[in-house]
Amino acid sequence: MKKIVLIISAMILVGLLTIPNLNAQTSDSKVVKLTESNFNKGITKGLVLVDFYADWCRPCKMMQPVLESVATDHADKITIAKLNTDQNKMLSQKYKISGIPALILFKNGKEIARIIGYHDEAALIQKLTPYF
Repeated sequence: MKKIVLIISAMILVGLLTIPNLNAQTSDSKVVKLTESNFNKGITKGLVLVDFYADWCRPCKMMQPVLESVATDHADKITIAKLNTDQNKMLSQKYKISGIPALILFKNGKEIARIIGYHDEAALIQKLTPYF
């Protein structure tokens, strides 16, 4: 019985060590990082989708590759940005973020839509298309 537990524990550990970092951002990322100091400037021009996220949030991590793809494929229509809610609590409170991931769509600095929770790329594009 101890051997089985040891084998299962080893398998779980190996599995955890090989999970990719879904929140990793490459240097060629098209997703803009926002903070409290650059937020207002970052949302004032054009159509900007801001992802309110946290590093510990698994659905937020799952959104990262979706947002990267949308940022790359639709760069001519929309800017994709992200804001860490743990590091920018005042903005999280200002926009009444109570659950994450929370995506807020701004047009020239004004909020025009909210998308709550994880969405795959097709679902996200479907929600954004009316605003393009």
